Amino acid sequence: MDQVSNQDDGAGSNPGSAATSLYLVLVHRCMMPPVATYKTTLTIPRPIDEAFAFVSDFRNAANWDPRTYSAEKTTDGPIGVGTRFMLTGGMMPASLVKRLHLPESVAGMSLPYDVVAFDAPNEFTLEGESRMLRWCDHLKFTSEGDSTRLTYFAELEMKRFSAAGDALLTRMFRRIGDGATADIPEAVVRGI
Repeated sequence: MDQVSNQDDGAGSNPGSAATSLYLVLVHRCMMPPVATYKTTLTIPRPIDEAFAFVSDFRNAANWDPRTYSAEKTTDGPIGVGTRFMLTGGMMPASLVKRLHLPESVAGMSLPYDVVAFDAPNEFTLEGESRMLRWCDHLKFTSEGDSTRLTYFAELEMKRFSAAGDALLTRMFRRIGDGATADIPEAVVRGI
């Protein structure tokens, strides 16, 4: 299981900095008893401001995640702490749902994502909960000239699931995570 480390966390030595505050949110809010974790690093061929603006607007999630059928912002105002996104998604890719002519309401479930930390254009954290699941996604952006490095860290906890299911959930979550994040760079390029 991946562990969070403070290596290259950008927190620096200033305990009052925004980066330190965001890191503490990740450690204290996201570090629920994890059942499964996922971490990947992607290079987006766009400047950090553009990459952050596109990815932090989770209404775009259906553009990169094949298991997200739709996404909407359900709060008013600019994106920041307190913003809520409602995604509809499921275990089947949207293309399969369409091919089988299944209604999204049958194939998927509503997944609320609340922004709990936001430091544009550097990082943001979302978390959510349903009857059966809790999740936390932390996305960190680092400028690399005209490109952006995105480090995506996610945790998933199944409520009411025994420890015997941990290994299965971890393997499944890695596969879902790979599918959900692989197209982010291409989606940013198409969307901007």
